[in-house]
Amino acid sequence: MVFRVCVDEEAYTFLNSLDPKSQRIIKDTLNLLKENPYPHSRGDKERLHTGKNRSIYRMHIARSFTAIYTIDSEAAIVHITHLMTIEKAHRRYGRL
Repeated sequence: MVFRVCVDEEAYTFLNSLDPKSQRIIKDTLNLLKENPYPHSRGDKERLHTGKNRSIYRMHIARSFTAIYTIDSEAAIVHITHLMTIEKAHRRYGRL
């Protein structure tokens, strides 16, 4: 199954504020979610916690950025809800 990747406006604004090289790296990495958005034994994807009707995932990108996303498997959509630096993500989720 091929998933469609959608990006929230706030995450898209953050992406566009970055230099072209960082934008390319992030876009290339997010496109990998089209084939397999679920965590597996190797890689930088992790399930964070389960909400009422959905699970929330995170993916580290190039040791500099983190994407937070949800998966709608029925509609085959990966929804990027947040995109931020890895340091900000660690502070936000209490890992530093």
